[in-house]
Amino acid sequence: MKKFYTLSIAVCLSVFVSAQTATFTFTYTGFTPQAQAAFEYAAGIWAHTVVSAVPIKVLAHFQQLPTGTLGITFPNGRKNFTNAPLPDKWYSTSLANSIAGVELNPGEVDIEIYLSSTTNWYYDSTGTVPSGKYDFVTIALHELCHGLGFLSIAKKTGTTGSLGMLTSTDFYPFTTSYPWPNLDTLPSVFDSFLVTDQNEQLDTFPNPSILLGSKLTSNAIYFNGTNAMAANNGTRPRIYAPLTFALGSSITHFNEATYPAGNINELMTPNGNPGYKLHDPGPLCIGVLKDIGWTISPNVGIAETNKEEPIFSVYPNPAYDYLFTSSSISNEKIKSIELKNMLGEKMMDMENNSRVSVSDLPKGVYFIIFKTLNYQSVQKFIKG
Repeated sequence: MKKFYTLSIAVCLSVFVSAQTATFTFTYTGFTPQAQAAFEYAAGIWAHTVVSAVPIKVLAHFQQLPTGTLGITFPNGRKNFTNAPLPDKWYSTSLANSIAGVELNPGEVDIEIYLSSTTNWYYDSTGTVPSGKYDFVTIALHELCHGLGFLSIAKKTGTTGSLGMLTSTDFYPFTTSYPWPNLDTLPSVFDSFLVTDQNEQLDTFPNPSILLGSKLTSNAIYFNGTNAMAANNGTRPRIYAPLTFALGSSITHFNEATYPAGNINELMTPNGNPGYKLHDPGPLCIGVLKDIGWTISPNVGIAETNKEEPIFSVYPNPAYDYLFTSSSISNEKIKSIELKNMLGEKMMDMENNSRVSVSDLPKGVYFIIFKTLNYQSVQKFIKG
C-alpha cells in the first residue's frame, strides 16, 4: 500500500480540451505518451463534472518521488477575490477563477502535480488492473481533485497545530512554478467546513496553538457541508485525522477506515491500493466540491435523501468504467433494476448493486429502470 502525498494551497495547472462543462490545458515534464494519455483521461472525467468558463491550467511532472509516494499536488490559491463566497479563506485558483468568471492568475498555472515515474503503473483506462500494479487514472483523478480545492492547509509541528502556516520549505525539494503565497494564518475554504465530534469549528481554535494541534490528531474530525452530508444520509463525512499527524495526508482526505477499498467514496482517502481502480469521484466528494463553491455539471447526480417519494440516481454521467446507483429507499423494497439500450433491449439486471461495471458496454445512451411495487423511475446515462 502506498500513500498519496498532497501539498498545499499553492499549485499550477496546464492541458485537456473538453467540449463538456470545463476545459483543462496541460504542460508536461518527463511524461511518457502512455502516462499523458491516462492523465488526460482522468482530467476528462473532471471536465464532465465541474463547471468553469475559465480554462484550468495544469503543470504535471513525471519523476522519481520519495519511496511510497504516488503523487504530490500543489494548488495555486487566491483569497478575497471578486464574488468570493467566504472572506479570508483560501480557494484553489481553479475554483476562484470559476467563481469570479475571469482568470485571476495570468501567467501562472492553477494546479501543479508530481506523479511517481518509478511506480509499477497500469495505464489502460479499461480492463482489470493486474495484481501489484497501481491504476494511473485513479491516482491522477485523486490528485486533480486536490488541485480543485479538496485540500486542507493544516500543519502540526511538535504539539502545535496551525492553519495557513505552510511554507515552501515544508515540501523541500519539491517546488512550485509560481510564487508561494503568504498564507497569513488563514484556512482554506475546505478547512472552514471541518468540525470536531463536539461540533466545534476547526478554524475557531487559537491559531497556532497546542489545543488546535490536539484536535488535528484527535481521530474525530468531520466535514460539515450540507451537500456532503446530504450525500451521506444526513451525517457528516469523517476526515482522516490519525493520532500521529502526517503532513500531506492528515486532514486533507476522507478517513481510510470509514471508506475502505471497494467503497464508492474511497477515491479521496489517503492510501492507494494496487490491483484496484476507481474512476468516479463518488457522491461524498462531489458534495464536498459543491459545498466549497464548485458548480457541478447538471449531468452529475448527487444522492438525495429525506424526500417524500422514492429518489433514484445514477452517477457519474457520462460513465466510463463503473456506474453507481443510489436510492432513498431500502434495497428490500426495490423490485428490480434493469439496464436497457436505446432499442429497449435489456442489457443486464443490476440486482440492487450500487456499483456495476459498464466498461464493456459500447459507447452510447442507456436507461436504468428502477421498479418498486408502486413506483417506476427511468434514469438516462451516457456510456463514454
